Amino acid sequence: MRVGAHARIRRESVPMKISRDFGIVVRRAALAEKAVDLSAVMREFNFAGCFDESDRLVSLGPFFGGDAADACMRSLERLGLVYFDDFFIVEQTYPGWCEVEAF
Repeated sequence: MRVGAHARIRRESVPMKISRDFGIVVRRAALAEKAVDLSAVMREFNFAGCFDESDRLVSLGPFFGGDAADACMRSLERLGLVYFDDFFIVEQTYPGWCEVEAF
């Protein structure tokens, strides 16, 4: 039963890549609910665009080092987003041949 539910979710969702260098994942619903425009954050961290995105999530990064990711976290919080409820930082170390995706 659980496998079927998981398979249904995967078909309905498009995977989104997460940067291996301190990636940040933000819920689109939180951006809409709180009327947050990410363009100022994108300019602050010199990003031409998102690392990746899906219909439900936005992936920011790469942030080279925890200090840069923490600075972005503070910027997102100043815009009204709440850590963990609206966004989180992916800080795991894994090999280059592995990719992490969110659905």
